[in-house]
Formats: sequence, structure tokens, C-alpha cells
Amino acid sequence: MNKIYQKLADCLDQIPNGFPKTKSGVELKLLAKLFTPEEAKLASTLSLEHQSIKTVAERNDAGESEVKFLLIGMVKKGLIDLKRETGKGFTFCLIPFVVGFYERQNAKIDKEFAELFEVYYKESFHKTMIVDPSVHRVIPIEKTIPVNIDVMPYEKASTYLDDAKSWGVLNCICRVQKKLIGQGCDHTVENCLVFSVRPGAFDRTDDIRSISKEEALDILAEADREGLVHSTSNTQKEINYICNCCICSCGVLRGMVEYGSLNSIARSDFYAGVDKNLCNACEICIDRCQFNALQIIDDTCVVDTSFCFGCGLCVTSCSTGALSLEQKNPGELVPPPFSENEWREKREKASNG
Repeated sequence: MNKIYQKLADCLDQIPNGFPKTKSGVELKLLAKLFTPEEAKLASTLSLEHQSIKTVAERNDAGESEVKFLLIGMVKKGLIDLKRETGKGFTFCLIPFVVGFYERQNAKIDKEFAELFEVYYKESFHKTMIVDPSVHRVIPIEKTIPVNIDVMPYEKASTYLDDAKSWGVLNCICRVQKKLIGQGCDHTVENCLVFSVRPGAFDRTDDIRSISKEEALDILAEADREGLVHSTSNTQKEINYICNCCICSCGVLRGMVEYGSLNSIARSDFYAGVDKNLCNACEICIDRCQFNALQIIDDTCVVDTSFCFGCGLCVTSCSTGALSLEQKNPGELVPPPFSENEWREKREKASNG
């Protein structure tokens, strides 16, 4: 049976997101918790390109009804994707482990799965968080962005929320996983935002609560009050979620904190700046900074820009107005990949050396 799951694991590891092997084989146990042997065998013949039921059936030398039953079952379990294409009907594709089918298990994982993931993360999976380009990027708190400058649309959370027709919120898989192994933090669990250009996209989902755009904005504001970092997919387009991350639980930020990789998350277009004449050295901003970029020197806050990711959390906590976000010089700006395909191309190139 392990051969079936190993084949699927190899297939997932060929995706630029990565699914690295371990000596213990714990990644195979994770797959076995999610996929039946029949599902794993079929999934290993899929790719990132959508395929019709007929194509998948022919590739597996199986009947279309049998294949359709398995594919639909995996879609319902959040393990693969489907879409309706003109002339082809429903088509199906493989999706990565992260960001992908792991996050879709937030309402289903148990303690055993959470423990297996923790072992896998520490043994091998953390390596996927230190490859450039990063899986995620920071979005600055919008009210901290200077109003007198031109800002790229991808730097504003409102860009995504305004373009959407439906909005939803679900539990943070990272905090769910950490709580199940007894290492949870006190931050809000239900604050991962998703959105879609399709009206009513989340009206019939069990693990996503449908909300209004105003409620989504309130969740972002509450995340700021809790000192959480807004982050999303490291692309300019095709954005459909915003996470609110902490170093306590977030699998992305843990890559930086536990393994010292500054590539674990991409930076925004800003640095924090300090007006020394206004700083009263209260140190509140230091407690708020997830990236350890601030310190007090000679009774003044000093920013180490090599560790500043431009999230804006320090700015919203500064009662004197001494802190602000400053846009980077043009030569320092690194735009995120335009699309998911471009991200995958760059990631694959980086992974291959």
C-alpha cells in the first residue's frame, strides 16, 4: 500500500509548492489519513492541468462511472479541484498540499493528523517555506499606507474585497493544528478570509461561514487589534484569500522564527520609519512586531530594515504618531509574480538550482 501513497507523494513533490520526502515516511501516513488507496492511485495520475473524466478514465484504463465517483468524492473531501468547461463538462486537477488541500481540512483534522503534520513539518516540510519566491507575502494594514503616494493594487486588501461578489471566513488551519497538539495560542481561530467573484460561493459550504464585505473588513480590523500580520498568495492576480498570521502557529511565519529563513514570507513595498522627535520609547511597538525588527536605542525606536516586512502593525500601535510606513526606493521594490503560473515557473527554477 505504501507504494500507492509514495507515487502520490512523488507526484505532489513535483509541484513547485513541494512535498518533500522524509526518512520516517510520515508524509505517507498523512496521505493515508486523507486518501483511500483507490483515491490515491487515481490522484497520482492527475496533474495541475484540468482533465475530463474521459481522459482520466482512459489514462487509468477504467470505466468513466467508476472514475467519476472517485473524482467527485475527492472534490467533496477538498483533495482536488474541479471546474466546468464548455464542451468538456466537469474537469479535474491535482492541487498542492500547501497552499492547497491541507487548508481545506480545517474542519476535519483530528489530533492524530495534527501530530503527524507537526512531525512532518519539523522533519522536512519546513524546507518548502524557505524557497524563493515565498508561498505567502505580507499585505500592509491599509490605513497605514501613506495617502500621498501611488500604491500598487496588490498592496491593498480592499482591492480583493471590492472585486469580490461573495465573502467567507473559516478557521485558521494553523491554529487548529496547534491547538490539537496542545500548543495553541490565544489568537482568534475563525479569521481566515476567502472571497470569490461568483455570487453565493460560500452559501452551502460546511466549513466556511458566508459573510458580508463589511464583516470581512471588520475581521481585518480585529486582526490588527490582535497584532496579526495580513498575508496572502505571493502573486499579483488570482487572489482568493487573506490569512491573519502569528508566529505562534502560522506554518509560513514559523519558517522564519524556527528556521531563520527571511524567505519564508515575501515583504510588502514598505519599511517602517521613525520620527525621533515624536518617539517616547514606550516599547509597545516592540511587543507588536512579529519580525523582531524594532529596538530601543538611546530612548528612541530604531528599525532594522533587514528584518522589517512592512506589515504596519507597529504603526497602528504608536500613540504619538512617531512610526509610519515609508515606500521603498524603486531599486528595492520586488513585485510579486504576476500569476500563479509565473510563481510556479520561478519557484521551479529556484528549486532546481
